[in-house]
Amino acid sequence: MARPLRVEFEGALYHLTGRGNARQRIFADEKDCARFVQLLIESLERYDVAVHGYVLMGNHYHLIAETRGANLGRWMHWLSTAYTVYFNRRHRQVGHLFQGRYKSIVVDAEDYLLSLSRYVHLNPVRGKLLGRGDPVERRKRLRAWRWSSYRGYSGLAKAEPWVTQERVLGEIGGRPKDRRLRYRRFVEEGLLREIENPLEAVKWQTALGREHFLQRLKDHLQSKGPPAHREVPSLRQLRSRPEAKSTLDCVAKAYGCCREELLSRTTRGNEARAVAMVLVWDCCGMSLREVGDFFGGVGYTAMAQMIRRTREKDRNRALKFELAELKRKCVK
Repeated sequence: MARPLRVEFEGALYHLTGRGNARQRIFADEKDCARFVQLLIESLERYDVAVHGYVLMGNHYHLIAETRGANLGRWMHWLSTAYTVYFNRRHRQVGHLFQGRYKSIVVDAEDYLLSLSRYVHLNPVRGKLLGRGDPVERRKRLRAWRWSSYRGYSGLAKAEPWVTQERVLGEIGGRPKDRRLRYRRFVEEGLLREIENPLEAVKWQTALGREHFLQRLKDHLQSKGPPAHREVPSLRQLRSRPEAKSTLDCVAKAYGCCREELLSRTTRGNEARAVAMVLVWDCCGMSLREVGDFFGGVGYTAMAQMIRRTREKDRNRALKFELAELKRKCVK
């Protein structure tokens, strides 16, 4: 698989993650966390970067960051290298600390910044182990998690001066003096009910945004990047996408069925319908909810599970070939 394209431009907003090699811990204790934060703070002035949110977990971290210059790669290389050198010296290790390159997703702040910040801040109480207990227990653990920008955002602790909070809190609306309380309620709502994971809407491992944002991104890359960018798979897919109905017609022709059969919720266990869902999600720039509505009101979670199960089945060589061929026909 080709590496996802690194997108760099002035004023870009990113969701960044780094994970331990072979799932090993990258923060063995609080001293490691404190050192990572110290290096992060040092890097902000050095590379003219703003951090809008963060959380440090045992074997990974999340950052929401804005680069005022087109220097994401240089900044993250310095931060990752400086922390790896520290960690290996302290723990008497050698070799790689992180699992490959950090993951970067360029984000449309207008539509996704607020929901992304909630997703990042809820990490300490997400998953089978960390997410155990009732909402009250999880809220207690969330509020006690030290290595996160949540306590400062929510007014539970003094805000860290190096975390730029104004942009996120501005999205919450209301009177400025009430915004921290409103933000706390917004985040902790995620302890009471299932909420959308904004990263489910990431396209081509590269960008999180709606149609107008992706179009601007494509225009920028084509105007600034060298011709070789046209050969990068993640950029090639940033061109105009097919309509969902034309994608259905392509699938219907391949499977010898009609469009209505693909859309009907009574058609269960049907490979053609499952393939159609995957292709509409991959090729048409729609959110999971929009795809679910298009296929007769399938719920957000059910749609995500259907797409995941179909992708797992594409280990079958015949289905994998079918998906690849259909996608080629749909986007050409």
